[in-house]
Amino acid sequence: MVGREENGQEAAVAATNEHDVSPKTILVVDDELFQLRRAHVHHVATSFYDTIADTTDPIFSNLWDVAKAIPGLGAGSWDEEQAAQYLSSDAAVSLVLLSVQFKQLAGAPLKQLLTPFTARAERVGRLKQLFQSAFPSPEFDLQFVSPPRPSLERITHCAAVFLDLFLEHGDGSPVEAVQTYLQQLSRDADRRLLPPLVLMSSHPELEQHKLRFSEKAGISAAGLMVLPKAMLMEPEFGATGLNLAFKQLDRQKSVAHAMRLFIGSWLTALNEAKEKTAQTLWNLDASAMQQIHLASVRDDDPYDEHLNELLSREHLFHVEAKPSVAESVSELDKCFRELLSPEGEGEIENRLLAPMTDIDTSRAFMSHFTWFGSPLPANFLSNEGDAASRISRSLPFGSVLCNGVLSHGGKCLVHITQQCDLNAISRSKKASRTVVFAAADIIELQASDNPVVKPSDLVARGLRIMQANQVREFDLRVNSGELIALPLSEFLDKTRSEGWSVVGRLRSDISNHIVAAITNQMSRPASQKMIRPALLRAKLFLQSASLEGGKEALLDKSSTATRKPAKIFSLSYDEGRYSFQDGACIEIALWLVHHSTTIGLQLDADALSTELSRGWRSQSDLPGRLRVKAKECTGLDKAFQVVLSGDINGNGAQLTVVYET
Repeated sequence: MVGREENGQEAAVAATNEHDVSPKTILVVDDELFQLRRAHVHHVATSFYDTIADTTDPIFSNLWDVAKAIPGLGAGSWDEEQAAQYLSSDAAVSLVLLSVQFKQLAGAPLKQLLTPFTARAERVGRLKQLFQSAFPSPEFDLQFVSPPRPSLERITHCAAVFLDLFLEHGDGSPVEAVQTYLQQLSRDADRRLLPPLVLMSSHPELEQHKLRFSEKAGISAAGLMVLPKAMLMEPEFGATGLNLAFKQLDRQKSVAHAMRLFIGSWLTALNEAKEKTAQTLWNLDASAMQQIHLASVRDDDPYDEHLNELLSREHLFHVEAKPSVAESVSELDKCFRELLSPEGEGEIENRLLAPMTDIDTSRAFMSHFTWFGSPLPANFLSNEGDAASRISRSLPFGSVLCNGVLSHGGKCLVHITQQCDLNAISRSKKASRTVVFAAADIIELQASDNPVVKPSDLVARGLRIMQANQVREFDLRVNSGELIALPLSEFLDKTRSEGWSVVGRLRSDISNHIVAAITNQMSRPASQKMIRPALLRAKLFLQSASLEGGKEALLDKSSTATRKPAKIFSLSYDEGRYSFQDGACIEIALWLVHHSTTIGLQLDADALSTELSRGWRSQSDLPGRLRVKAKECTGLDKAFQVVLSGDINGNGAQLTVVYET
């Protein structure tokens, strides 16, 4: 079975490689680009068909005269009824309303009546020309098709598919409709390779739901791009941008395929593991649960931790036992290794073009690795005998205590009393026995913060606390040389007088890591590296003596303001490197190429886009010898003033990225 799956995947990739030799089929599913029809006219020129329905109206006569002037149409032989019927048909839109004769012979009343439609038709024509320029023959076979949305069999033979948002019969929302379509496409494709998919529309709803498309559609964001039509029409984007977007997505289609299979295999394994774990639970039932409870009582362990640890490992075992999971992870590993730098410095050579703006999800993912999700223990403060007897449950190993509210620069305590010592306290019920804590500094983080942790640092990362309906995130920097050991009775007195309380609980392996590092009684276990992205808000300026005023900002064309403001981009920062994500790198690269003649540089949009997404260091050169520099400011409203003419040489040019701190 496994061999057949592998052969199927290899065949899919081989078929794609074979397809690359022949003209690449670009499928554009858009009813307007395919053919403008009566419905499109009625949508913007609502009174047009009502007007020409009156055959005595001069506008009808004028339109018939236009039709008579069109060679081969035979409008001169029509009677009035035939003329009325044809001029109201779909065919008349392209053959009459959009003809050269219409421009020459249509009178002012007729033209004015159709002004909204002719303006729209011009935009549609320009957009169609952009596609034709971006994907010329014979390298590409560009096909415009109308609804319904194409089947999987047709899509798998394409190099890329551009999908417009539109409603088919029975659809309630265009966004939900395309999500349902993509979801079905992903299920039907199974292990077959899907081409890059680009969603485009004039509706803002598309951009608003951008982050949820991959989740709802079941297709990796590495193979799915959202492209507003307004962006396509920008002079900096145009045909070059369309072709560049295709190249970027085409490069990473194998990763998108591997990611889709990985997530699919994991979800299948999780569902099967859930059923097998449920079977285990029902077979064990209350009697076995009672035995597990007895074991936790004898060790005086918290029952929830004891039980959850057993059940989570049971569930994970069934996930790990699925061969498809191991195969998909192996394929994903292979794809990602191909994107690493050939120098072997642990750097990414080609960073994937995919949305990574959901920083909250990324940080929460890392936080769950470090911190328990179960409710915090009830108040541990009570009389000494009672507190001693239940310390393993009320103040378990790994508990973090804080004096008052967590705040930046404060101190907290991490409970690191070994479990065997806690058991001894609870059995003896003596509050004279010692409890041990490690002191830690509290560091509050913002979305833009991503502090570099040295190997020598001991940091518990990502404690997330809900305060005033807002999630606040903290790192705890453990001071390995600062321990607090005191009898339980004294500790209780201290916490009562100073108002200490439990604010979080580290997972046992993380707590053991801290104990090992502090006491040095055993080898320090390797910790799984987690990458936490930092997100900065930035504005971009191109500096050159050739530009008016010496600098020009990349403007937000979507703004409704009369004077367009500088556009704000999301800038990622990780270990000294900055990078732009999603479509930002394409937009910036095209903007730079647009100004390349003015600044006297030969710039390549593809190379620039790759470098901007892969990651760059401040005060280095981008492809084409364009200098790039990152500068910080206290507020983006001051960004323009931060850009100084002294930053560049007399004849040089520089991309200055000003980010907010």
